[in-house]
Amino acid sequence: MKSEAWWMDAETDPTHVAAADWLLRLQDPRLSLEDTLAWQDWMNASPRHAEAFHRLERVSDAASQLRGCHEPRTHSLARGNYDGSMPLSRWHRGKRLWPRVAIAASILLPVSLLLAILLSSGWGDFWNPHVKVLTTEIGENRTVPLEDGSQIMLGGNSRAEVALSKRLRTVNLQRGEAFFVVAGDPVRPFKVRAGDATVTALGTEFNVRRESDRVVVAVTDGRVLVEPASPIVPLALLREFKPKLRSVHVAAGEGTFAGAAGIEDASKLEDLSATTAWQTGRLAFRLQPLKYVLEDVNRYAAKPIVVEDQSIGALIITGTVARDDIPHWIDSLEHAFGLRAVEEPERILLRRGQ
Repeated sequence: MKSEAWWMDAETDPTHVAAADWLLRLQDPRLSLEDTLAWQDWMNASPRHAEAFHRLERVSDAASQLRGCHEPRTHSLARGNYDGSMPLSRWHRGKRLWPRVAIAASILLPVSLLLAILLSSGWGDFWNPHVKVLTTEIGENRTVPLEDGSQIMLGGNSRAEVALSKRLRTVNLQRGEAFFVVAGDPVRPFKVRAGDATVTALGTEFNVRRESDRVVVAVTDGRVLVEPASPIVPLALLREFKPKLRSVHVAAGEGTFAGAAGIEDASKLEDLSATTAWQTGRLAFRLQPLKYVLEDVNRYAAKPIVVEDQSIGALIITGTVARDDIPHWIDSLEHAFGLRAVEEPERILLRRGQ
């Protein structure tokens, strides 16, 4: 069974061994900023690195709650002779033990045991829930009811992965925009991962738009918690340099922005109806840089609209765009900002007027 193979081979898989090593290093309160940035580089080097790390992180958290599953003391490990050349299941006394490898192995063994117990007891869906992929084409909106009674409304050119189980409700918004109507369930918080942010709700309505370098969250009913995507120990160290790397509560009628630098304080939405206007064919913007406006408009445009230079992308836009009349909006940009729209075979280029 492919879904279970990873933990059966985890003791010898270099990626999982490295992930376990990082998991241990990140628990050290003396960890340097350089080491933290090195960990981030390793995570970004391959999707498999991040997948292995988060998998071990989740299982390690669960394992720490099991009685009798304690991490061995360093002096106890020093009496062993494991050289890391073979799985722990075939461990025999021989060469000197390298403490870090042994500690990593001490995590992997209970991880494998824990997963075997959970899978054999019918908890498989906790770790590997069925994932449903939702997508829309350019210009298409789609409403999808979920099995738990919630609803997701996807905007144009959007993609989301939904995983529902007896204990989890998670959505990974990989691109585009979505409005969530969440059915109340205090046992299963509803989590939306988008870029650098994770949004958690129990029963509420909110909108999430994923842009190139930020995530926009707006709440129309209830309350959500917006957190950095990986709220683990190193973030506490980074807060000295990036104070906005912390959780932010967002109530109805409020919104926030999240990016690599952190999460902005919640602020009041000037026009709450603008949050959901895209569902009825109208895109509304207030004091937004043109580069972000174009990211949104391009999910409905027949041809992508691009800017010739960054100064054009920095122009501040307020107004609305009718999805079925984007050419008229482009005309208004030309007149308002002295731009010239050049239609090319594959795109429309906005440049300064001659």
